[in-house]
Amino acid sequence: MTYQTTPDRRPLRDRLADRIALPPDVLDEEITVLVLFRLSLLLNRATGGAPDMTFSARTAQNCQRGGWRGPLWHLPRIAIDLYCHRYRAEIAHCATALANYHRRRG
Repeated sequence: MTYQTTPDRRPLRDRLADRIALPPDVLDEEITVLVLFRLSLLLNRATGGAPDMTFSARTAQNCQRGGWRGPLWHLPRIAIDLYCHRYRAEIAHCATALANYHRRRG
């Protein structure tokens, strides 16, 4: 008579880590940055922005443009900059994202 083995009781995160093994020199933070970058591109596309611009860069660009919508863009810029300052130790994330966007475009 054969017995079935018990199912793996390890957390899902550990089971996925075994299947999707990253090289030992890759930090979790690098993966997080890549995921956030991709999500920012997706959010920008979903809200009518350029497909190769992040939402942070678009926020900074629209704050600089001014006009009657300019003040509305200051709210997400403040929220994004505060988050990045608090959790990633970045200063003026949106302005840096806009500069990086212009640098990538050439």
